[in-house]
Amino acid sequence: MVIPAMDYIDTTFTTGLLKKEQLDPTIRAAVGLAKWTLNRYYSLTDTSELYHIAMVLHPRYKLEYFKQAGWTLEWVATAQNLVRNTFKTSYVSCHLPGDASEDHSSDQEEDNVGTGNIFNTLPTLVKPTLSLSTNELNMYLSTGVENVSDVLTWWHERCTIYPRL
Repeated sequence: MVIPAMDYIDTTFTTGLLKKEQLDPTIRAAVGLAKWTLNRYYSLTDTSELYHIAMVLHPRYKLEYFKQAGWTLEWVATAQNLVRNTFKTSYVSCHLPGDASEDHSSDQEEDNVGTGNIFNTLPTLVKPTLSLSTNELNMYLSTGVENVSDVLTWWHERCTIYPRL
């Protein structure tokens, strides 16, 4: 992830080296220039919504990274609202591959009502459907962070839990 890598470089390399007074002045100047360049590019991440969304959707980081890194609560709330708004406007209403077959099976269940067999439509036998009010994003954010080495595999393994994320 770009933001944690830049934070790490800034904290351990540039800030740490600049505090060491025994370094040659030319080295300190070069490190200072590198820090300035890093900060210039780092500030550009603020203009990209994708960086913020990717950080929140990374199961190792979620919103916890920003809190632990000392980011302001206002910024954490902004990142969370950005993810929520993007999810709401672009993904909540997405048609999932299983939706059409569920619509078809509900038509069959309505047809079975007319057969007189009351056992065809017992509520306990009807497959539960994921309503849009069950917010996958809330479920995802309510769980703790996980030590994940392969994010794509993690998401692939959970595609049935979070089909719209």
